[in-house]
Amino acid sequence: MRLTGRAILITTVVLLILLVAAAAAVAAKPSKVIIITMDQMKPGYVNAYDMTNMKWLQKKGVHFKNAYVGQLASTTVVSHNSIVSGQLPKHQGWSDEVIRDVDDVLGYGAGAIITIGDLTYDQYTQIIEYYGYPKLGDYMKWKYPDATVACFGEKYYQVASTAASSADWYMTFGGKKNVADLPNADDFPWTGKYRTADPAGGVPDYILNDDRFKISSGNADDKYGTNVDWPAWTYPEDGRHVPGPYDEHLSGDDWVVDGAIKLIENDPWSAMHLNFSGIDKIGHMYGGGPVDTLANFEKYNPAGVWLDMVHMAFIAKNADKQVGRLIAALKKSGDWNKTLFVVLADHGVEAATKAWYGITDQPDMGYDAWFYDPNEICANTAYGRPGSNNEAILGPLNADGNLAYSYQSVMMEAWLIKQSVAKKLHTARVMSTMDGVLATYIRFGDRYQLVWNLPKKKMTASEYTWWKANAQKLVDTMAWKGAADVIGLLKDGVSYGGAYGDHGGATKGSQRVPMVFWAKGIKPKVRAEKFRLVDVVPTALRTMGIPQLAPMDGKAYKLAF
Repeated sequence: MRLTGRAILITTVVLLILLVAAAAAVAAKPSKVIIITMDQMKPGYVNAYDMTNMKWLQKKGVHFKNAYVGQLASTTVVSHNSIVSGQLPKHQGWSDEVIRDVDDVLGYGAGAIITIGDLTYDQYTQIIEYYGYPKLGDYMKWKYPDATVACFGEKYYQVASTAASSADWYMTFGGKKNVADLPNADDFPWTGKYRTADPAGGVPDYILNDDRFKISSGNADDKYGTNVDWPAWTYPEDGRHVPGPYDEHLSGDDWVVDGAIKLIENDPWSAMHLNFSGIDKIGHMYGGGPVDTLANFEKYNPAGVWLDMVHMAFIAKNADKQVGRLIAALKKSGDWNKTLFVVLADHGVEAATKAWYGITDQPDMGYDAWFYDPNEICANTAYGRPGSNNEAILGPLNADGNLAYSYQSVMMEAWLIKQSVAKKLHTARVMSTMDGVLATYIRFGDRYQLVWNLPKKKMTASEYTWWKANAQKLVDTMAWKGAADVIGLLKDGVSYGGAYGDHGGATKGSQRVPMVFWAKGIKPKVRAEKFRLVDVVPTALRTMGIPQLAPMDGKAYKLAF
């Protein structure tokens, strides 16, 4: 059928409208990205603590209601790098708080046992460059070379590992110093301890020279009673993670967002990763969520502020408040409608409500409980040396004198001196006899083989369902030449770690996390897919229209606009 002139005109106009709309859609793709990782946050906190900004994001954005860590280990120093790289632990160069450096990347000697949380920024960079994968910051610098990529957070290893090899600079707390030891101590109107942004991170002068970022934490009050309050005293607060009483020098997540706002106000930027650690610290000390209640801690008053800031009801609400402050700053600067805004957690938490086999009878012993080094083999830390009171509980793992190192949380891991199949099987059998162990595995190259598991009747229905559906896939994500030779998964509510609330393993409590994406024009939707941490970067790149140039383990989800 021949078209009339009018029909041709109408058709042409429609095509032009469609082309213009398509061009507008392309132009509307976000050109900036902010990822907020609320360390240890559980999905249920949003409603439990009336986190209004998170509720708004979940309603107006794309909310993955079944998101989970999707890998082992479910620890901060592993998960944060996975979030910004899209690499599973087996491909990123470190798979937990401990590795065997088979290739001598760090220079301690081939096969040296290394604790990852004690590495420097330069050492994280060495590992990443050795394994040769790009991170989100690399893509943003390629696309927007003149815009800043920065990382912020309270904990050094949390921020340094995230920023390593791909960020322009990072801001984290430096070492604690007594104010009296500073050259200009009289300039500071407070007493106590002093912190500042770490100058080694390349922090710009508008932050480094701003007194707001010089943090005071009182000598007597920086622990806010957590050094005498059971069970918090095994891993007490140290003045970094909660806001504190000094209105002009607030610490914790407030300090992190204040730094991010300074960047927004002073420099062009393209990407930020913000690490909120308040929830994590409080969850470790008191068990998190439904465990940290007025019924369990009678002196805690949810309506209060001062000492109550070390409990979850306050700290979760405060983290949500910081999200709102950041959104307000982005709107004020004109950046909000250009920004892909992502909020998630790096792992959940499992409270030791059924059994806790850490060092529970002495204060401030958390780190010594997590690590065990019976033969003094570890190359870069003194944690877990003989005499740390681990022998009584973990001694059976070294009954044959073959344990090089172990790391325990809500999962147990053992690195062996002699690594024959027979030796691995022996340790797996010993591990299976320890209280609360649900299943044991030994490593063969890039996979783990199940050796033993509790019978179904000795697991709860929820434990069995979750373990059957997820355990093998999870343990295999950490299987590489530097990973543990033997793994023991634990039952719900059981921990061998250094704090009452812990994570690291395959339990549902450790694995389930919140996950929400927002950008201007996004079609709100609650999605049921089991979104994983490694899916964040490929999904962000797809949403921003930036081509993925290197292999990633994650899936690029399409977010509808």
